Amino acid sequence: MEREETELSEKKEDKPKTRRGDNPSAQANQGDLWPNEPSSGTDPSTVSATAANTKSSPRKQVVSRREKSVIQDLLVSEGLLAAKLSLDATTLDDLQAKLEANLKQNSSETRQRYAQSILKWFFPDGLDGLARKVWAAYHDERVERDILAYLYLSSEPMMAACVAEALFPLQEGIVIPAGYFDRFLKDYLGAQPTPKTRERLKMNLVKLGFLKRERSGGHRLNPMAPTKTAFLILLHYLFAPVQPRTIELRHLFANPFWKFLGFKSEDAVRGVIREANAAGLLAKYVVADQLEQITTCLALADIFSRGVRL
Repeated sequence: MEREETELSEKKEDKPKTRRGDNPSAQANQGDLWPNEPSSGTDPSTVSATAANTKSSPRKQVVSRREKSVIQDLLVSEGLLAAKLSLDATTLDDLQAKLEANLKQNSSETRQRYAQSILKWFFPDGLDGLARKVWAAYHDERVERDILAYLYLSSEPMMAACVAEALFPLQEGIVIPAGYFDRFLKDYLGAQPTPKTRERLKMNLVKLGFLKRERSGGHRLNPMAPTKTAFLILLHYLFAPVQPRTIELRHLFANPFWKFLGFKSEDAVRGVIREANAAGLLAKYVVADQLEQITTCLALADIFSRGVRL
């Protein structure tokens, strides 16, 4: 956490924005990580079930280009606190007030700013959204943190692109080469990144668990251990929220949600799917010729009401 003086001096730049970007497109090719043109991050196939997929006006597009270089400090523990407090909240305004009363920063202005960021990242679908429902059903901090990571990356296109496109192709345990993040950011932004943007990008990746800071000052790609239950929840949240559905795996893999959780390969995801199928949590898993698909047997509400775990 930043010192209070730093927080106050940076409050103008860090003021939360109300508009959200789309998720980045999935990147199957691991060769050319950075094409000549900056990533637009607007592949409709990767937008979550709750995100609005609307076109911006030319003026808004200009604003978006200027604002997308701003990265705020990620508030993971505070997001977990918000999920817990949400069970006793009646509205989002009520939850914001509870957050401001429970955050540890001395400045009321900083607490308000942090609370607004938390609601933007973790409650984009309202008070009774995914974050609250997962905590109410499981009271499991590991599962909740995975869900919060998905929600955060779904609302921050630059961070999402870094996870899904820049980090995903790298081997676990590798020390990230010097200049790697500068190269990604320059291509994404179309301009040289500021030192603050670069440092916050890396710091937030550490908080998400993707990076480990080395004594030398560099960073190593951390092995991730995503919870299978979080994967099962997001599978139903994104693809079968209301009733059972048949889903082709190519469509599932095109959505980077599994990369946001930390899975490193499609085969690792297939392993979880096979386990869910064997446990009776899927109706069937079919592999025939060029066809690979699953059929769910539960709706998202069933997952929560039964507290289904994998």
